[in-house]
Amino acid sequence: MISSRPTFEIIIILQLWSSHETPTFLEKIYFWDGRAASAVLVSAMFCFCHLFSNPGPAMQLLNTKRPGIVLWPSHRRYIGYICDLIADKPVIPHCKPLTIKSVTLSPVPCFNKQRNGCRPFCDILSGETRILTTSQEYERMKEYRVQEGKVLIPLGATVHGDVVVSVYHMRSTIGGRLQAKMTNTQIFQIQFHTGFIALGTTTLKFTKPELDACDSPDKYPQLFHVILDIEIQSTDRQTELTPPWENFTTKDINPTILFSSHQEHQDTLALAGKSCIDLFDVHAYLHAELCFA
Repeated sequence: MISSRPTFEIIIILQLWSSHETPTFLEKIYFWDGRAASAVLVSAMFCFCHLFSNPGPAMQLLNTKRPGIVLWPSHRRYIGYICDLIADKPVIPHCKPLTIKSVTLSPVPCFNKQRNGCRPFCDILSGETRILTTSQEYERMKEYRVQEGKVLIPLGATVHGDVVVSVYHMRSTIGGRLQAKMTNTQIFQIQFHTGFIALGTTTLKFTKPELDACDSPDKYPQLFHVILDIEIQSTDRQTELTPPWENFTTKDINPTILFSSHQEHQDTLALAGKSCIDLFDVHAYLHAELCFA
């Protein structure tokens, strides 16, 4: 799970270290939870330092050196949050909780053995805590068929901050009622931060390219999409910790801290749009060593 607060805090620390006056200052970043986490942080750092103003070029730049790193749409979304925070007119996340009233899948995906429907349930995580699941005993779970046109799952979960919405298909393995075992196959996953949802929004629509964990393309009908019916609360949620983006100024942050010279900066920008670029030939002012687990 991506977490917006630690990501922003780490980037601030990196930026401060990058501005260190000692040229021989050495920074090492170790990530033991996978290459995707490293890629998100590095791409976000590029945007944070105003090297790029949107996630696409930053992700492409890194991927040319580290091909094969699979980033989900939610990774791109969270890098975009960093871009919003450091924009000329920054988007500061609000603190209002959000109620997810329901999730709708349309058309009905084909995850059952007959490839004509699914038996879905939904899990919602707020932060690291699962606050709701619609999973029940297999016999009580409704099976939706393609001819029904859509899946509607009532939820009524109030969340705040980083949120993960996951929908699974439940199926029973071969065996009698007492011997059968339940297995779950993920249909999709969505992750977002409630503070970046514009006030007044009542629905969030995600097309298939905006969904995570869609690993079986043949099981999704054309124009498959997901709609979250939401309601943003009118009052702020009180928190003990002040968000790191509050009272943080970005006016003195610029991409020069990533380079040893103006020419290196210009050469990297010139190469960024080409198909072949060696990102780590850019000798950073802080000699960064990125260690991918």
